[in-house]
Formats: sequence, C-alpha cells, structure tokens
Amino acid sequence: MKKRLIPILILLSLFVGVAFAIDKVYLANRASEMVNPGEQNTAREAWVTLATTASAGDEPNDLAVGERTYATATAAAEGGDSKIETYSLNAKYAWNYVRFRCIGITDNQTVTYQIYLGTLSPGGTDCALVKAGQLAFTVGLQVSTTATYEYADTLTLTEYCWPKTWASASPASDLVAEACIDLMGADLILIVPTTVGCNAILQGKGY
Repeated sequence: MKKRLIPILILLSLFVGVAFAIDKVYLANRASEMVNPGEQNTAREAWVTLATTASAGDEPNDLAVGERTYATATAAAEGGDSKIETYSLNAKYAWNYVRFRCIGITDNQTVTYQIYLGTLSPGGTDCALVKAGQLAFTVGLQVSTTATYEYADTLTLTEYCWPKTWASASPASDLVAEACIDLMGADLILIVPTTVGCNAILQGKGY
C-alpha cells in the first residue's frame, strides 16, 4: 500500500508545484487597467473635435449623387467644399457608438451638419458614403471648456438611410443637446456643414 502511495504523492507534488509556477493571466483595458475576464467594459474616451468650422465664407452644398464616395467628397472643389471634414477611426479608436455635441460662439445661431458614414479600412483609399443623418443645432448659453464657445441646447435630428435608429436629446433652456448613433463597424465620419450661423465645433465621443 505504501509503495502505491509514493508515486501518487510525487505526482500530486509535481502538479501543485507546476500550478503555482504558472503566472496568473490578467486582462487589461486600453487604459492599462486590469479587468476581470468576461466582464463588460465601456471605453471612457475623452470628447474630441470632429470638425471646426468658421462662419466666414460659403458653406458647402450637401453631397450630390456623384460625390458620395470618400475620394469624390474630399476632392478639391469650388465654393465652401473646403469646410467638409473627415474623421477617421480606424487608426485611433475602436468605437461602437458615437455621441455628437455642438459648441458655437453666438447664442441662437443655427449650425447644421450632414453626417455621412463609411468604412475606409486601414490603408484604404476609397469607400462608399451613406448619409446617416442631419443634425441641426441651435446654440445656447451654457459655457463649454473652450473659451468663448457655448453649447447648443436645441437639436432637430433628421434620420436618413442608416439601419440603426438615432437617439437624441434636445432640452433647450440653455442645457446641452446631443445625438448618438451606432456606427455598426463604420470607421469614417464625413461631416458637411451646410449651415454655419457662427463659428462652431462639432464634438464627438465614442464608446
């Protein structure tokens, strides 16, 4: 009986030794904070500037049917087309949703953005653009962290051909208006400011 126990004890000792010798595996989020395996985590990115637009000069027209690709929308053109801006996500963030806010320098002025989404992919040079929505903001009086700029407190949202429904808040009363959309894997936001009543900034925050 003792002879049988010796090999068993040796195997158990080896097993315990190996188990304790293996380093624990930890998962970390993008902020290098440890998280539990299987735990759902929401990215806490800072608000960023998606587009900065001056009221001086012409505003661009909305994209025509022959301009709704990345290459054609960003090609050199006439008038206010230089105010069209793009924001690429494929080299920066892994956003599932994006929130939009607007800040401007003059109370009661309207700033309207046409929002297009596309999937350029890393290294890509062209992709189709889909008009996801129109965001018509009216600037209020709540101060922002950008000097002389105040938050839009009213938003008129028009949905277009994006399969996911927008969410929005338009509280008025000098509070903060906001819109949100599921990107569904899109990695490019193209912004066409068709009405710019004052110098304005379109802010975005992904999660």
